[in-house]
Amino acid sequence: MKLKISKEELNILYLPQRLSALEVANMIRLPLRSNFQEKIDFDLTPYLRMPTSLIGKNHVKVMGIIAPTQSGKTVWLQIVVADSIEQDPGTLFYVNPDEKLSKRGMKEKVIDMILHTPELKKHVRSIRNVSKAGIVLDNMTIYPAWAGSLASISSTPGKRAILDEVRLMKLTIGKESNAIKLTQDRLTTYYDLGLAQLYMVSTPSVEGDLLHQQLKVPGTLVLCWHSKCCNCGKVEILDFFRNIKVIDSVVRCVCSDCGNYYQDNDQKRKMNSLGFYAPRGSLELPLILPERVFFWYDSLVSPFRTFKAIHKEYISTKDRLHDYKNFWQCWLAKFWEDDISKTSVDNLHQKCVQDRIGTIPNWCLLLTCGIDTQDDGFFVVVRAWGNDKLTRLVDAFFIECKIKIADSEEIKKILKREVINKIYLTELNVKWKIGLTAIDTGGHRTKEIYKATVDFERFIWIKGAHESQKITITYSSEYRLYLVRTVEYLDETEDKSEQPYWELPKNIPEDYLNQFVNYRKIKKQNNITGEDRVIWVKKGQVDYRMADIHSVICLDIPTDIGKFRYELNQPNFIYNPLKRFEEIKIQEDHEKVIHSEEDNENNYDIGSFKW
Repeated sequence: MKLKISKEELNILYLPQRLSALEVANMIRLPLRSNFQEKIDFDLTPYLRMPTSLIGKNHVKVMGIIAPTQSGKTVWLQIVVADSIEQDPGTLFYVNPDEKLSKRGMKEKVIDMILHTPELKKHVRSIRNVSKAGIVLDNMTIYPAWAGSLASISSTPGKRAILDEVRLMKLTIGKESNAIKLTQDRLTTYYDLGLAQLYMVSTPSVEGDLLHQQLKVPGTLVLCWHSKCCNCGKVEILDFFRNIKVIDSVVRCVCSDCGNYYQDNDQKRKMNSLGFYAPRGSLELPLILPERVFFWYDSLVSPFRTFKAIHKEYISTKDRLHDYKNFWQCWLAKFWEDDISKTSVDNLHQKCVQDRIGTIPNWCLLLTCGIDTQDDGFFVVVRAWGNDKLTRLVDAFFIECKIKIADSEEIKKILKREVINKIYLTELNVKWKIGLTAIDTGGHRTKEIYKATVDFERFIWIKGAHESQKITITYSSEYRLYLVRTVEYLDETEDKSEQPYWELPKNIPEDYLNQFVNYRKIKKQNNITGEDRVIWVKKGQVDYRMADIHSVICLDIPTDIGKFRYELNQPNFIYNPLKRFEEIKIQEDHEKVIHSEEDNENNYDIGSFKW
């Protein structure tokens, strides 16, 4: 007996071929009043392509995006919703930080998209089924929930769940667990069947919050967006403080290797077309992705923010800690630490005196210099010292030098001209030279710098010591190198910068001030013991701060005449490498000439160092 089956009946027996979420995204139509364009364009936001391709691939059970505001996070969640409705219907939880945000999010991010997309709108039985409280479709229900309500995250089992702006969710709900754990519990049934996925997006907030803890869960893979220079092929994670430069009054994003400009006049399409995800410190993805994957990028790759706009936001917020915190989190997509530093640009401005930069105060007894070495040159700070802890920064400048390609002779000529032989004047036209210079040697053509400076008098090499070093300064005779616990000098300069004896010239470069306060003291909790400890972290470029620290380190270096820190308070101490009889005005009176020669005999000669 033969059965006759119609074509329509036969089609029912076949499971429809599953589309990728990327194809589903092409169906979506977005209301223009709240979106950049009606259709989703992955050429504009290629950093959304890989996270989208994993939607519905249930071997990855938890996915997250950590990104700045105005960068496409919401669009990704809309694709999740659309894919669930069109291909994988089942209960979907949409969790927001609070009830108000939940209702607004459902209306602006979900309902409007459904009503504007024909393939999704067909599942709406009646317009009355679409409400601010939730959405009941012919094949599934989308439940709104909020992180502060246990009742809203009900016992109803779900197939997928979205958590939006996790940074605003608390670590616990009352005495219960947190919103992420409670939401995951709703997915348990489908997790066990290998059918569930959890999605979360957010800008970062502070270290130790609910979002930050998710990155510490064992088995979590964090993938960062890497950019590739079209000129030299250098691959790097763009960093605002390393890659954004103002060149000829134009804000540029430059390759850290060759200096080529990344372009944003095409909304970064060319730049981002070469980008890809990889773990930090690696350029390869694992063959099999784990169950938990987070994607991370910042505003430098967002097509909706130009390099100029990002730099403008930095300039407008850098002097106000609260606003700068927002820039750090919502623009740079970085977690903020518990900052306990007291220094600020405003406070440093109050330390300015009437003398201009380059002028040596008449009370000066000693000049020290610190140099911080970077790939593009040297950051130099010169500091004057007097009695009773009195000190003033008298010079801060940058010497351009392509360290990566410069040979030792070129480096020698530059440092000899700009530092070793530099003459400073007091208001009385007394000439001064630097008494001792310290340069760092870590990681920037160390051998060439050694070779260039080995014959310099009053010149030492220093390097940051490992935390295990118990003594502030130790000396390696093998390398003629001082190993210094620089953290102690960070503490010292932090404390002294608040004191009246710590002076700055009135026209001090703004770069110096910004870089000084970019090294911050923060309180950090040990994830295992829960114990708080205080550490120093960089919040931006700190090269001038490090150069200044090197100038202070000079006080504690042993010399044949002792350590300058102690000698400064001894009677009649003064050390100027120039001969004093050349600095004192010639007097017609023969007795005054003789007297000045006698004074000259009291000068100290630094002699040789005790290596």
